[in-house]
Amino acid sequence: MRSFFSDKSARLPYLFGIVGDVRKTGLVLFAAWGMLFLSCSKDRSILFDLPFELRFEIPAGLNPLDRHFFLIRDVPTNLAAFKNQFEVEGEFSLRPSNAVLNSVVGNQNWAFLREVEVSIFQDDDPDKDTEVFLTDNVPVNAGRSVVVLPFEDDVHDLLDVERVDFKISIRLRGTS
Repeated sequence: MRSFFSDKSARLPYLFGIVGDVRKTGLVLFAAWGMLFLSCSKDRSILFDLPFELRFEIPAGLNPLDRHFFLIRDVPTNLAAFKNQFEVEGEFSLRPSNAVLNSVVGNQNWAFLREVEVSIFQDDDPDKDTEVFLTDNVPVNAGRSVVVLPFEDDVHDLLDVERVDFKISIRLRGTS
């Protein structure tokens, strides 16, 4: 019996998606987010989205009793280019907007996931991270996408750099 996950031609290009191949070692997922670039005024006008595409693989057979971490290093922020393009000067804030966990292959069911967290860390120290997205109870019927909810904290100080590091952690309901 041939699994639809092993057919490389089935991979679809998703914006905010990750590609998977269960046949090799597991499942590749994609998590991404759009950060909203907001002004500091009371009306909080949105100037633009600052999108990130993060790719990682969830291997098959992970222990559901443990928390599993995936580090994604040296992701370009492109914030300087956005500030230039939109002529931003002075004080501003960056607030997380949305994150979606997708599988780009087939009709992947996320019933095995219990929790998904995305955080940012600096200075090459994943233990000193700042949570920016969290869904602590993924619905059993989540379907092909899991929405990971944002925190309302200003993350300007974390993203006003050329490159940033992300840590994605998951807890499972059952084996992956």
